[in-house]
Amino acid sequence: MAREEVCPELARLLRVQRHDFINHAQVIHAFLQLGKTERAMHYIEELCRDPEVLCAALHYHVPQPGCVLKAGGA
Repeated sequence: MAREEVCPELARLLRVQRHDFINHAQVIHAFLQLGKTERAMHYIEELCRDPEVLCAALHYHVPQPGCVLKAGGA
């Protein structure tokens, strides 16, 4: 089965999203290392209220001709 190329712009946006996610994880990790459990919980709760956290990359993606967006895999 040939692997289809993903749209370069979508790949870039997903890298940005991954970078942001890792930053959030590092902030939570730091709070926990410092024993600031309540602060970590508050940070997580705020993240969960922000709809942009998980889907921002797709909101800014403008499909170009030849762009492949596939969900799942089989």
